Formats: sequence, C-alpha cells, structure tokens
Amino acid sequence: MSDTTRTGPKTWFTPRRIARVAILIALSAVGAFIKLPSPTGTVALDSAPAFVAGAAFSPGEGAIVGAIGHLFSALVTGFPLGLPIHLLVAASMAVFVFLYGLVARKINVWVAAVVGIILNGVGGAALLIPIYGIGIFATLVLPLLVGSLINVVIAVAVVKVLDLTGLSENAKRKKSAAAKLETPPADAASAESPSPERPSAE
Repeated sequence: MSDTTRTGPKTWFTPRRIARVAILIALSAVGAFIKLPSPTGTVALDSAPAFVAGAAFSPGEGAIVGAIGHLFSALVTGFPLGLPIHLLVAASMAVFVFLYGLVARKINVWVAAVVGIILNGVGGAALLIPIYGIGIFATLVLPLLVGSLINVVIAVAVVKVLDLTGLSENAKRKKSAAAKLETPPADAASAESPSPERPSAE
C-alpha cells in the first residue's frame, strides 16, 4: 500500500517513510562535506535532500529532513553560529521546505523551485536581522541565494528522475488516478453487462 493512501497520525509514520526520512537526513549530513565552488565561495549540498523529500514525497517529510538535516550538518561543522541560532535556522528550514513542498504538490516543481530559492535565500538571511542587525542580511543574502539556487536545482533534477522512474509519490498518485479513470464504476459495469436470458415458457 502506498504511503499516500494512509491517513491519521499513527499511520503517517510508516516504516517505509521513517526509513526514507532517515536516509535523506543522513544524506544531508554527508552533503555538508560536499563543497561546490560558486561566485560567492563554496556551497554545501546539505539542503538538497530536504528539497527532494518535500517535492518527491511529502511536505511533512521535507520539513523533517530540512530541520534535522540542518542540525546534523551544523553538528559536523561544530555549530559555527551557536546551538540556539542553529535551532532557529532548523525551525525556519522546516517551514521553508514545507511551503516549497506544498507549492510543488499544488502547482508544480518549477514554481516551487522559485519559492524555495527565495524563502531559503532571502528569508534565511532576513531571519537573523533581529539578532545581528541589517548588516548580516547584506552579508548573507547573496551567498544564501547562490547556495539555495544550487541545492534546489539539484533537488529538482533528482525529483524529475524519481518521477520518471515511478519512485516518487507524485508518480504513484498519477498512476493511481489514471487507474481510477480507466476502471468503470460498478454501477456502469453492471448496466452494460447483458442480463441473463430467461427460458421461454412453452
């Protein structure tokens, strides 16, 4: 049974979903060590798994991977901003990725990509203004936008591959919807089937 057919808080945390989230969180921690060169410095791939989870599986999974994945990636780098700030960033990542996942589900992944880049890039920098002042926003907004762009583009590419291979929940939902359209209702099927002929009385 697909995870999308189950409802309720108890059935949402299925073994498959828990294993999937755990793997993606581990990939977030690994992504913290992968540094790509960019015009603003190096970019880590720690948030890409969260964006994959949000668009390919569910906004809730993306939120969990985004929050816990950030904490794991911050842990391996020694919490450079301090634990309280990283807890705040983790909470914001959960919200940003959840909204990104909702847009991906309701509209499409391309619109969601723009939303995710803006939320994570501009919103992530603006989040620290009350703590460090406007100067931190000017310092971080461009690097965060570049980092968000790279992570989201990689995530969208992975989501498209998962869709094509039928491994994403999007593909499973479309397949289920197509199957329902092809299956005639029970009443229509019974109406179309010829009724058995009664033997004529002699």
